[in-house]
Amino acid sequence: MRNEKTGGPVSFIPHSAFRILQFFVFTPLVFPLVELIRHPSGFRALLESTRIASLLGNTLALAIGAVFLAVPAGIVVAALLERGEVRGRSLLRLLILLGAVIPLSVAASAWQALFGLATLPDLGGWRPWMQGLLPAIWVHAVSGVPWVAGFVMLALRSTDPRLEDDARLTGGDRAVWRTVLWPRVRLAAFAGGCWVFVQAFTEVSVTDLFMVRTFAEEVYFELVGNPAGVAAAVAVTLPVWLVAAMLAVVMLKRAAVSQVWSGGFETVTASGSRWVAFAVWLVAVAFVAVPLLGLALRTGDISLFVRVVRVHGFTLAESVLWSAVAGFIAAWLAFAICWQTRDSRRGSAFLLTLTAIAWVTPAPLVGLGLKSLIAVLVLCEDAVLGFDAAFSPVRSLLYDQPSPVPFVWAAVLRFFPVAVAVLWPAMRSIPRELLNAAELDGGRKAVWRAVAWPWLRSSFVMASAAVGLLSLGEVVSTKLVQPPGRRSFAGDLFDAMHYGADATVAAMCLLQITVMALIIGCQFRGIRG
Repeated sequence: MRNEKTGGPVSFIPHSAFRILQFFVFTPLVFPLVELIRHPSGFRALLESTRIASLLGNTLALAIGAVFLAVPAGIVVAALLERGEVRGRSLLRLLILLGAVIPLSVAASAWQALFGLATLPDLGGWRPWMQGLLPAIWVHAVSGVPWVAGFVMLALRSTDPRLEDDARLTGGDRAVWRTVLWPRVRLAAFAGGCWVFVQAFTEVSVTDLFMVRTFAEEVYFELVGNPAGVAAAVAVTLPVWLVAAMLAVVMLKRAAVSQVWSGGFETVTASGSRWVAFAVWLVAVAFVAVPLLGLALRTGDISLFVRVVRVHGFTLAESVLWSAVAGFIAAWLAFAICWQTRDSRRGSAFLLTLTAIAWVTPAPLVGLGLKSLIAVLVLCEDAVLGFDAAFSPVRSLLYDQPSPVPFVWAAVLRFFPVAVAVLWPAMRSIPRELLNAAELDGGRKAVWRAVAWPWLRSSFVMASAAVGLLSLGEVVSTKLVQPPGRRSFAGDLFDAMHYGADATVAAMCLLQITVMALIIGCQFRGIRG
């Protein structure tokens, strides 16, 4: 790819990265649509207007309710943490990072365990805090608060201290907030709210546990109960999916132009009082420590936790390994594509469109699309090598052997947008002057050694860690492509959850949270207040 402005080369990344992206990310996303075109009878699922209206109502109520609760709380936490005098700032940031990557299935199980311990009276046998929309909205909101807070914290840390000083001299602290901080906070909070909305729209871990039917949940229902199978599952989600994709493209385009957090990270802390620290720690205790306490009380005995470590420890360690592989692959692919498209309008448009589509695609459709692609690859291999071939590498890697490749592929496909979201702003913030000077001094190798890698190394590590930690808890898309004999800790936990939030499930949740906390602590130990 060449620079559309200067005509000079802008990439030391091989052009094959684009083909890899098209095959491994774009193709699985379009396969459900191909299945719908092949079996148009799936559109009959749309004739059930009453059912579709119910699904739409549940989906919008879940997403809007979660956003309504998460966004104000996230703004308050970020503002107090970044601009208030809070002791233990590093620990609080670590808790926010941990809260952002705790799997929804684990969070749902933790809160269900806590709700089960509640002594609230039954309403004639009805316990609305155990099933239905209310607890589902609460879990999505609590899981979304760290994401909103993270976006707003980045925005607050990237403001220009000189602009704040000028505004403070002219109008005091209110002028600083109104003219300097609020425009960035507003955009960052909107981005965090979009993340919470999409998470509620595409995930089924929480709704499945609390028995709430949404469009993402409907995919499984149509797949099992409708003769059209995949086609019906795609048809029933297609209208909302397309609208969400178009809105996501528009929002990502605006975010790419504004680049809220592309500046430097200089933190300016305002004066405060003890109640600020108390308020922040109260929120942290309420959203993190309370459900953990519920899990600990549900576990009861340390011997049960030790037994869970012995039984599931190897599976969890193996899941951590392959999640790390998925994180590295997603970060490398996002790095390569973001660099190639850095000076190409058409390439940037393609990347943002693909990222938006992958971002809003429901997790079950991701798994179904990848499963259909794997079936086509296996059929092509059988046609070339024959059905009785002594060794079929594609079939062994993707279909009938306990291979980790389908898990890694599904995780990369699912969380590739996260890697792009981390690397795109960082890459766009590299000064053009540094790139040109390095290329004049030593060519493309100097661009890599002297500018690109030193500038982007921390963002690459962050993208790898984020995708890896999120992949560790992914179960919906990976479960559909998991070959026989293959197990993952998240899958085992998801299966156990359907027997109720008992002591074993609570111990498994505590084990996963402990491992993730250790990983985050090691990865981000350099973060200081």
